[in-house]
Amino acid sequence: MTDNEEKTQKRARPLYFQLVNAYDEIVRMAVREVMGKTDMCKCERCFLDMCAIVFNGGYAHFVNTREGELLKKIPDMNLGNHVEMMVQVMHAARLVKTFPHHGPDEIIKSSAH
Repeated sequence: MTDNEEKTQKRARPLYFQLVNAYDEIVRMAVREVMGKTDMCKCERCFLDMCAIVFNGGYAHFVNTREGELLKKIPDMNLGNHVEMMVQVMHAARLVKTFPHHGPDEIIKSSAH
């Protein structure tokens, strides 16, 4: 294959873009950490409820990025932002622990935690 053919083939490859929340993994890690240290239900539903509360509390920063390039777009998390996010996570833990969206017989186990 010549250099021109190789360049043409590389350009012909489609670019895959995706819309992602740049805070997604940061929030999920913080929620897992708090759940692990808190006496509360650790099922998948409670985990996702906590994540939803934190995201809806302002930790949603959506970006359009090429697949695999998210790390370049993660917002800087200074100490003040981190403290504010952890306050939101603790608030979510209190809410979900006090008002779970399931009864004791409806707990959904997850191997992700």
